[in-house]
Amino acid sequence: MTQSIVLIHAIRSSRTMWKGQVRRLRERGYEVIAPDLPGHGRRREEEFTLEGALETIDEAVASCTEPPLLVGLSLGGYLTLHWAGTHPGRLAAVVAADCTIVPGPATARLYGLWISMKDWLPGDSDARVARSFARRHTRKASKRYYGGGRAHGVVRAVVRLIGGLDLLADIAEIDVPITFLNGEHDPFRRHEALFVEAARDAELVILSDAGHVANLSRPKRFAKLLDRAARASVTL
Repeated sequence: MTQSIVLIHAIRSSRTMWKGQVRRLRERGYEVIAPDLPGHGRRREEEFTLEGALETIDEAVASCTEPPLLVGLSLGGYLTLHWAGTHPGRLAAVVAADCTIVPGPATARLYGLWISMKDWLPGDSDARVARSFARRHTRKASKRYYGGGRAHGVVRAVVRLIGGLDLLADIAEIDVPITFLNGEHDPFRRHEALFVEAARDAELVILSDAGHVANLSRPKRFAKLLDRAARASVTL
């Protein structure tokens, strides 16, 4: 098993979205690293690029005392799968959450529209989005997701990034066990079977009564599943 875990956050969020998991996993004795991606959180003044995002993951993995469990959710999940598929021999295991949809250019554009719609309405879009998130989840979940501020100016670059990835090819190259972890009501579940079939060693776990951003829908259960993945990790 590994005692090191790296957590990669979703779009327009930051490391703060992992606060509940960081606390619970550290209480279990894990070394946990949750960096901000470029353009997000403490790095909101930086430009978001694929190279910068992958470098962030590379640095986080390199800073661990042993090969870690690499975890990503939504955008973080796509980045996790791409990094893991192109960096063999560096990890103990992978968890990719809420990202099992093949991200072609058209799908990526729809994704960009979906996460940008509330920005086009008059008024304070950050406050409006935070209230909407709180209604779907809880006020605490909203505070954690946007605790590092809501990233602006990253959507176009993220859409280009996601639309250009060949994730099934990346998955086929991953040399450690993969857990695909989805919320039961997550709209990104469309291609679950394709993702599992592409992997050398993978399982699909559905978190009941959870949606997209499953770690905030069911934070305790999500942390337990990460603990399980870390304990079961072995190099193929």
